[in-house]
Amino acid sequence: MVLVDTHCHLGSRQYDGDRAEMVERMLDRGVTEAIIICCGRHDLLAGARLRAEHPGFKLACSIHPQDLEEDSSEHRLAELRQVIEEYQPDVVGETGLDYHSHPQTKEQQKHFFHAQLAMAEEFDLPVNVHCRRAAGDLLEILKQHHCRGIIHSYSGSFEMAELFMKEGYYISFGASMLFAGAKKPAAVIARMPLDRLLLETDSPYQSPVRGTRHEPQDILRIYEAVSRIKGIPLPELAEAIAENFHHLFREG
Repeated sequence: MVLVDTHCHLGSRQYDGDRAEMVERMLDRGVTEAIIICCGRHDLLAGARLRAEHPGFKLACSIHPQDLEEDSSEHRLAELRQVIEEYQPDVVGETGLDYHSHPQTKEQQKHFFHAQLAMAEEFDLPVNVHCRRAAGDLLEILKQHHCRGIIHSYSGSFEMAELFMKEGYYISFGASMLFAGAKKPAAVIARMPLDRLLLETDSPYQSPVRGTRHEPQDILRIYEAVSRIKGIPLPELAEAIAENFHHLFREG
């Protein structure tokens, strides 16, 4: 049974001490396909090496919406273009809008989001989209571009998810659904069409166990929870998620 992690930061410095062992653990658990999210040079170098070693791994690069506080100059977009041309990533991401933690950079975020969606269109790449308390603006910007991709770590309503799906996006749920008292994600997942559903860890972030480092191998718990919510056997869910993942890359 193949498990897919559609959003993990395998190049994170948190894994520098045991990256090879961490990857071995995820592979042993059956997590043989993944999107490695890289929002900086350190992550990119490690992620590119891992993609070269593991054919099921995809590489994503971008300018994160939380990373515009100190520098929102145009040269950053020129640098991203150079990275895309040099490393030939499989995905542009994670990009998007975050009005929760960085409301003071709203205008810069929107500009950079538009620019990165335009690059995804130009290079015919799917996008991995970050959204916190910005769903309305995010949807309006997505409508202005002809992209495909993933809404990452979804925490909104089913009605908003329907609008994103109407634009052709997959909806990905992460470990936040395992947090104590997290009832909303389960209610949305129960209504989600299986052919638009993806799963992720966002590791090493969003650890469901306080004080414990999150790893891609932990995605099995997310699959098991979704299997119970949807009322379908785990192998059937895994097959559907894998097909959605593969379809995303066949659409271009």
